[in-house]
Amino acid sequence: MTDQLRQHGRNVGGMVVGLAIMLFGATLLLDRAGLIDGFHYMPFWPAIIITVGLVKLSHPRADGRREGGWWVFFGTWLLLNGMHIFRLRDPWPLFLVPRGVAI
Repeated sequence: MTDQLRQHGRNVGGMVVGLAIMLFGATLLLDRAGLIDGFHYMPFWPAIIITVGLVKLSHPRADGRREGGWWVFFGTWLLLNGMHIFRLRDPWPLFLVPRGVAI
C-alpha cells in the first residue's frame, strides 16, 4: 500500500512540475505574440516553489516524516519579496533567533 502512495506522490509531483513548465511556456509564447505582458507576472513565480512544497507536505515519506516545509517557507519569503511586502534585506536577523535556540 505504501508503494502505491509513494508512486502516486511521484505522479502528482511530476504533474505539478509539468504543469508549471507548460504554464511558463504558454506565458512566454503569449508574451512573444504580444497578447499579454509576461513580465507583469514575474513576481508570482515563487508560487511554483510553494506548490512543490505543499505537494511534498501532503505526501509523507515511508518513515512517516514529511518534507516540504522549507520549500513553502522560502517560496513564501520570495513571493513576499517580489510583491514588495517583506524585503529580503530586512529580516536576516530573524535567522539568528532559531540558530540561537538550536544552540
